[in-house]
Amino acid sequence: MTEETVKFRVLADYEVIDPHPLRVPEDAAVEVLREDDSWPGWVWIRFGKTEGWIPASYLGPVPEASLRRCQRAFDGVDLSAQRGEILEALETVSGWILARRENGETGWFPLFNLKPVPRT
Repeated sequence: MTEETVKFRVLADYEVIDPHPLRVPEDAAVEVLREDDSWPGWVWIRFGKTEGWIPASYLGPVPEASLRRCQRAFDGVDLSAQRGEILEALETVSGWILARRENGETGWFPLFNLKPVPRT
């Protein structure tokens, strides 16, 4: 049995506003600085000299205070898209999807700006 992909139609133009996305390799130690009340399931972290949002589900158990290990690599690139564009969901995490365009470009996109495309 093959797993069907979920596709979404973009409801309104969305332009990326973060030119320097957070990138964290697998098994990296990160410092959790705060949780996000607006986007439950996301935490603000520091990795080296960079800071940014990452899904809490990407982080391992708390070994000590605010330090955690990244259990899988994270690339925080957001995806810009135009109204009506179709995106394929690779992963859904706390109000965002990791999306792929038809040209293969991937990035994070807010779920509130999407409508599921009915399967045919």
